[in-house]
Amino acid sequence: MQQVKSGGAIAMQVVASALDAKMAERAGFDIIVAQGREAGGHVRGEIGTMALIPQVVDAVSIPVIAAGGIADGRGVAAALALGAAGVWVGTPFLLASEANIHPVYRELAKIASGDDTVYSSLFDIGWQDAPQRTLRNSTIAMWEAEGRPGQANRPHLAETVAHRADRSPIPRYHFAAPTREMTGNIEAMALYAGQGVGLVREEKPAAAIMQELLHGFDYAARH
Repeated sequence: MQQVKSGGAIAMQVVASALDAKMAERAGFDIIVAQGREAGGHVRGEIGTMALIPQVVDAVSIPVIAAGGIADGRGVAAALALGAAGVWVGTPFLLASEANIHPVYRELAKIASGDDTVYSSLFDIGWQDAPQRTLRNSTIAMWEAEGRPGQANRPHLAETVAHRADRSPIPRYHFAAPTREMTGNIEAMALYAGQGVGLVREEKPAAAIMQELLHGFDYAARH
């Protein structure tokens, strides 16, 4: 925190509960990101976004940013109505034309629904003890078919599923998400996405996605 402050930067902390938010405020953070369980990627909490936001807003006196399941202007307006100062959005940008993600990943996100996401700690090689929400894929199906064994007994644990541009291997269950230059069984990798993925259907420039989100701010300002 001292390094952040001495550099003149703003310090933001992601939290999953009102208690965490209070601790972050006492530690000197400037902004709180309240992340609900619907979020994609690495997610710590148990509380859904719509229940979490007002609790965190009431618990602290610094700005609160809403995260988790927000994918269009309606989600933005709802978050603002609950007291959030802004939103943290990830999943819609999987379909941004500028996004450096593999085409297979992009197409799977385009057709997925919220029911196609799974919350687990499965993709933990390289980043342990960090639960995540990802799209259901063949790796998850294989693990479930084996009875969801513990980390040391996962099927095909030592198998390489893909390679980076420098040909370095990516093992099954690694936390890395597939980027454009990767090759191999892309579908079997960690495909991070939140439950709002069912609202994401069309590839478009990031600016167009931003414009859609801004409609939520316009709506909130009028009401």
